[in-house]
Amino acid sequence: MTENFTRPEEIVMRYYELLRSGSVGALKECMVRSSYLMTLEAFGVRLSLKNPSFKSFLEQINEDKDALAKVEALLSEELAFRGVSPSIRIVEVEMNGEERLTVHYTEDEKKKKLYFSKESNTWKIDYYAGRKIF
Repeated sequence: MTENFTRPEEIVMRYYELLRSGSVGALKECMVRSSYLMTLEAFGVRLSLKNPSFKSFLEQINEDKDALAKVEALLSEELAFRGVSPSIRIVEVEMNGEERLTVHYTEDEKKKKLYFSKESNTWKIDYYAGRKIF
């Protein structure tokens, strides 16, 4: 990750910038692996309905690096083509301990949040960091 995007609120903005531009592969830098794969699956649903070969590649991304590369390339094209550009506004950064936090923000006026955890002393988007530990 570049030094310009080290604070979680900056990473949220970068996350949307990368999605908007179709730079899916670069998302790896700001997300833990499990969250990155979940993002590919979530954004790939629409494309997998239109393209059966994409669906088969998507099902193999955990085990096959070639399938992962194909999914990243096809999904990058799809996202860049969509041209979606939501308005993002950071509302609050909430610490949840020393190594977890939540960034509250709005996406086109809808309340959202992204969870972060520290990986090798770097903040990364981690969808599971929002789970409560019992």
